[in-house]
Amino acid sequence: MSKVTEAAVALEEAFLRSAPSNRKKRSSEEEWTRSLHKFFVEAADIRRRFSLGLIGRARTAYLLQQKLIVAGFPADVVRKLVFSLILNSFTANK
Repeated sequence: MSKVTEAAVALEEAFLRSAPSNRKKRSSEEEWTRSLHKFFVEAADIRRRFSLGLIGRARTAYLLQQKLIVAGFPADVVRKLVFSLILNSFTANK
């Protein structure tokens, strides 16, 4: 498995762990905000751990997008998530 694929799998797992788990009722905006913050922190760590360069980050984000759509998440929500991921965790030089 390539480094990009491994990073995308790690991001998918991080998102699934971070997302609110109460599937039967609608989650509050505050709960989603906390969950997304947790995901972005973990995503920044994944970026550093896999030493992803510019092209690697782009390929990883695209692969994550495809994985989440296949997993059944709405495409418009996934696009917003990936865009936020890029802005919050994949662009900073931390």
